[in-house]
Amino acid sequence: MIILAIGLAFLSAVSLAYGALLQHRGVSGLQTSEGALRLRTLVSLFRSPHWVLGLLIMGAGIVANVTALAFAPVMVVQPVGAFSLVISILLGMYHRSLAVHRSIIITVVLCVVGVAGFVTVSALVATTSPTSPAEAHLLAALALAFTVAGLIVILTVSHPRQLLLITGGGVLFAFVATNMHVVSSHIVDVGLLEGLSSLPWINLVALAASGLVGSWFVQSSYAAGPPEMVIAGLTVIDPIIAVLLGALILGEAADSGVASILGMAAFGALACTSVVLLSRHHPDAVEAERRRSHQKYGDDSDPPSIEEVSDRAIP
Repeated sequence: MIILAIGLAFLSAVSLAYGALLQHRGVSGLQTSEGALRLRTLVSLFRSPHWVLGLLIMGAGIVANVTALAFAPVMVVQPVGAFSLVISILLGMYHRSLAVHRSIIITVVLCVVGVAGFVTVSALVATTSPTSPAEAHLLAALALAFTVAGLIVILTVSHPRQLLLITGGGVLFAFVATNMHVVSSHIVDVGLLEGLSSLPWINLVALAASGLVGSWFVQSSYAAGPPEMVIAGLTVIDPIIAVLLGALILGEAADSGVASILGMAAFGALACTSVVLLSRHHPDAVEAERRRSHQKYGDDSDPPSIEEVSDRAIP
C-alpha cells in the first residue's frame, strides 16, 4: 500500500503543478494590485476558463492525495508533493518560455535527490496507528487556531507580500493534509459504514476551515508572483509542517532510530535548501531584482546585468 500511496501522491503533484499554471493564468488576467485578492475578485475567477480548468485538475489531485493519505502516513505522502516544483519548472519552460540556466538545473537535481531520499527513509520507518481522540482534538484545535490567525491577516494586511501568502497557505494546507489523514484513515480502519457514522467531525470542520482560508492565501499568491514561486513555497512549508505534525502529534516517528532521524533531517535540509536556491534563481525573481536595482541606481545609469544579479542572489 505504501508504493500505491506514493504513486497517488506523485499524480497529485503533477495535478498541483499544472493546476497552478492554469490558475495563475486566470488570476493574472484580472486587474488586481500586487497580493490583493478580495472576495469580489475570487467570485469573478469562476468566469475564467483557465482558472476553472485549473480548479478541476487540482480537484482531481486532491482526490489522489486524499486516497494516498488513507493508505500511508503523512510523513510519507506529503513530501512527495515537492516533485511538483520540478514539474512546474518544466511546464514553465514549455508554456511560459522560462529561461532555465545551469544553476536552476543543479538545484532541481538537488531537490529530486533530497525528496527521494526523504521519502525513502520515511517510508521505511514511519508507522501509522489509529489516532486517539486526544490526538485528533489537539490537531483540530491547532488547525483552527492557525485558521483564525490567517483570517486576522486577511482582515488587517492590505497588500501582503508573496512570502507571507505562501507561508500561510503552506501551513494551513499542512493542517488540511493531517486532518484529512485522521478522517480517511479512520474510515479505512473501521469500515465505510461504521466510519461514516462515527466521523471525527471536529477534524472535518478544521480541515474545511483551514482549506478555505489556505486557498485564499494561495490564490492571492498567484496575483503576487509567478506560479513556480507558489509551488516552491508550498513544497517546502507544507511537507515540513505536515511531517512535524505527523511526528509530534500523530506519533508517526515513534519507531524511528537516531540514524533514521538524522537521515531524514539531512535529506530534508537538502530539499529545502535546493528549493530556496531555485526560487532565488528563478528568472522572474532575477528580473524583479534587476528592476529594483535599476530604480535604486536611477534611470541615467545602467542597471546590473542579469548575471550580476543572479550571482548576488547566491547565499
